[in-house]
Amino acid sequence: MQSWRNSPQNEHGDSEVAERSSQSTWKAVWHDNKGMFLILLAEIAGSSMDAMVRFLQQGGRGMHPFQVIVARMGMTFVLSTIYMWWTKVPHFPFGDGKVRGWLILRALFGFSGLFCLYYSVHYLPLAEATIFRFLVPLVTAWACSVFLGQAFTRKELLAGVIAFIGVVFVAHPAGIFGPIDDDVGASKKDGIDEVTPTQRLVAITVSIAGIFGASGAYTTIRIIGDRAHALMSVNYFAIIATIGSTFALLVTPGIGFVMPEGAREWTLLLLLGVLGFVLQFLLTAGLQLDKSSKATSMLYTQVVFALTFDWAIWGVLPGSLSILGGSIVIVSTLWAALQKTQPAKTISPKSSTVDEETALLGAQTQGVVEAVERRASIGASTS
Repeated sequence: MQSWRNSPQNEHGDSEVAERSSQSTWKAVWHDNKGMFLILLAEIAGSSMDAMVRFLQQGGRGMHPFQVIVARMGMTFVLSTIYMWWTKVPHFPFGDGKVRGWLILRALFGFSGLFCLYYSVHYLPLAEATIFRFLVPLVTAWACSVFLGQAFTRKELLAGVIAFIGVVFVAHPAGIFGPIDDDVGASKKDGIDEVTPTQRLVAITVSIAGIFGASGAYTTIRIIGDRAHALMSVNYFAIIATIGSTFALLVTPGIGFVMPEGAREWTLLLLLGVLGFVLQFLLTAGLQLDKSSKATSMLYTQVVFALTFDWAIWGVLPGSLSILGGSIVIVSTLWAALQKTQPAKTISPKSSTVDEETALLGAQTQGVVEAVERRASIGASTS
């Protein structure tokens, strides 16, 4: 009996059982966390795009942010248009006439926010430029309290004040902290432009301006609600960003189109547009499958990927003050987001696609449609 248990046939059977058990465990993990994993893949795609943008701008003949926007948003416009035509999105291609003005305003805000982001990654490490995005939900919550009558709690106000302190540490202006070289490394100096303290301060100021641009885009998206498909909003954003950037390149003295050198730069420009659409798809699928705080918190992993790209490509990591400030910003904004987490609500098919930009708002997007409808009903009763 003992010899049968130790026979090669039985050992082979035990290994098969163990392998099947391991496979079923991994399948269970994937099934239970599919939405979270898709959002994680989306953040990898987003951080990869930021790294490509920074890479294309570095060097003596680096591309201007406007040219990078043309490459990325032009491709996004083509792919989104094809997708909306194929899936017969309502009111294609211009959207409902009642909200076209809001769609244009949303696109203008989004364009300004995107330019500020792409400008800042030229002069700031990716991790630092990424940190400023986490302030957008708090600014949006305040804007919606002013324009949509939504609640802006004391906890959100406290989180905003704490986050602002974190921004001061990230910026560490010389007037407060004195002259500090707070970047660790730069072991690959030949692949990165030298940045003066003035350029760094201007980039941080532009990043803060970009927060208000992105917040304006999010606020108008909330006003639009489910009256326009999310891809319609993305398409307006893409076409206005493409046209605006092309016009700026043509008329602004000292800048213009730079012909890409070699297959690598052409490939990066193409990937920017493709990854932008992939990011849209992954976020849509992920946030539809899992609306919990666990999935929303995965949006903050982009800092980890930004740090990885900073070190792997340019050999740069932020110093102690930047890490301290960034940690303060992340903790305070994540805490504010988790305070607003609510049970998932059923949403209409027309609004079931997630705008790639609104994903960072996470749980704060709950109740958007209800707030818009409440304002509409109030307006109707007073007219």
